[in-house]
Amino acid sequence: MKRWWIVLGLGLVLGSAVTLLALQHGGSVIAQERTTVAFTPQERATIVSLESALTRIAESVQPTVVHIRATRQLGRARPQTDEDEENPMQFFFGRGAPRVEGQGSGVIIRSDGYIVTNDHVVDDATEVEVTFHDGSKAKGTVFRAPSADIALVKVDRSGLPTASLGDSSRVKPGQIAFAIGSPFGLENTFTMGIISAVGRREAIGGMMGRARFYPDLIQTDAAINSGNSGGPLVNSQGEVIGINTAIVAGSLTGGNVGIGFAIPINRVKTVVSQLLEKGSYQRGYLGVGLRDLTPEEQETFNTKQGALVGTIQADTPADKVGLQPGDVIIEADGKPIKNEVELRDIIANKGPNSTLSLKVLRDGKTLNLEATLGVHPDDAPSAPRQQSAREPQTRPLEKLGIRVGEIPTNLRERFGNQRGVYVERVAPDSPVAEQIESGDLIVRVNGTTVNTVDELERALNRISSGEMVRMVVVRRSGEDTVRELVMFRMP
Repeated sequence: MKRWWIVLGLGLVLGSAVTLLALQHGGSVIAQERTTVAFTPQERATIVSLESALTRIAESVQPTVVHIRATRQLGRARPQTDEDEENPMQFFFGRGAPRVEGQGSGVIIRSDGYIVTNDHVVDDATEVEVTFHDGSKAKGTVFRAPSADIALVKVDRSGLPTASLGDSSRVKPGQIAFAIGSPFGLENTFTMGIISAVGRREAIGGMMGRARFYPDLIQTDAAINSGNSGGPLVNSQGEVIGINTAIVAGSLTGGNVGIGFAIPINRVKTVVSQLLEKGSYQRGYLGVGLRDLTPEEQETFNTKQGALVGTIQADTPADKVGLQPGDVIIEADGKPIKNEVELRDIIANKGPNSTLSLKVLRDGKTLNLEATLGVHPDDAPSAPRQQSAREPQTRPLEKLGIRVGEIPTNLRERFGNQRGVYVERVAPDSPVAEQIESGDLIVRVNGTTVNTVDELERALNRISSGEMVRMVVVRRSGEDTVRELVMFRMP
């Protein structure tokens, strides 16, 4: 309030000074107000034409953009992204408040009520409310693709205006771009900039160290702030070329510093098609670690493009088909592979249980292989899920968000024939993601030795929600194998 009085005081002083000048110099103030820039008729026509084009883009796209408010129950921390809460620390200390609200944006893609947004705008929401351009509101049902950070919100509406979806493969640095959304809750905000870069690879996230990986982002300097998440990035034709997702925030204000990121719309289309057809999103899975070739490796393998296989996961489609570290994949389904991101997209988009034909360079020879793709572990149906209202009790392993099994045969020697329960996967949103890692071996829980999955579940079942869990795990640390105590409270 104090600063408003300061501004008001300055305004009164400046206003008095202007009045005195006007009285002293007669018509000079009036004459100065009539002064305009001396544009040529051609220049003025160009400016008027540009302004007209910009306003038409805004008028065309803004009715398709919505404001999204997501209500979440308090209880555990969730990753913080660029859709900001009024007080993020409520997730840790807000026991007095039963719920917290977050906000973001979305864009209508089908007239029968389908809206695209970011998954992080609506994840874990117990209620989603959509506000349309005309101010009307509707409740929405959410279909999520967490690994892609994309979600669909379905509202019971028809005849809605829809956005035109462009082709993000044609996006280039220097092109004009517009961001539309609800930064800080200011609905229908329209900002302008350029495409700063394409193909950015970023791991983005904050709280509890959990992050999402984005392999191919569009970078723009169009102003994007907290609340823009899920809104469209638009080209000069009024077409959506990306979904605004994240920013590099200022250290003091947390606001825009000219670096924002959007998920390319071509990637969004692929995810959305699965959500519409199946209600879920599952990527194909080969089980390889890939990277681009360095200039030296290009010379060694005598190829300018391709994806180098760095690692092979045991018992995966890649392992079964005979791929080896050091192979260079140069074609997939007859299509030349430019880089590892392109190959990742092909694998993901093919989907589970599909056949992928590969052309591989190995030791100066060309091999042709065919792999049957699996389901990506992060998208597998057996992955930890939210408890439904009909489930009377959630298993402790599901509460913890971990999947376990027997020690793989090829890893037993690594642990020195130590018995225990092998951690196969830790969900990205697991409440113990900071304490437990994939590849850990759980050997004791609250003083009880556990050698099998059943023994682990029985030990965890004896621990009530809120009680401290003391877990001893065996893990690799560099070249060493160490035993480590991890502690956390049972969710």
